[in-house]
Amino acid sequence: MKNFIKITSFVVLSMFFVLDANADEWSEKDCEDYEQLIGVLVWSSGETLEMVDEARKADKKEEAEELFEASYALSQMAANHTTVYAQFCD
Repeated sequence: MKNFIKITSFVVLSMFFVLDANADEWSEKDCEDYEQLIGVLVWSSGETLEMVDEARKADKKEEAEELFEASYALSQMAANHTTVYAQFCD
């Protein structure tokens, strides 16, 4: 119960700071560089997914699982960075 009160207090207090947050847009060059980063993450995720398919066809189940986790992580990173891009560049 003590942790719940601490967490609730933290959430309530942090809401006051979030409401006052103000973000400026990034420069066009920074946005272009960031867009390229996102493209590399998406491309890498697709390439890794193709490697998963090859590993599965070669009956390398463990390798396929590891590669799938890597592909999933890359796609999540791309999605997260896309959210940031939309906030500061769009």
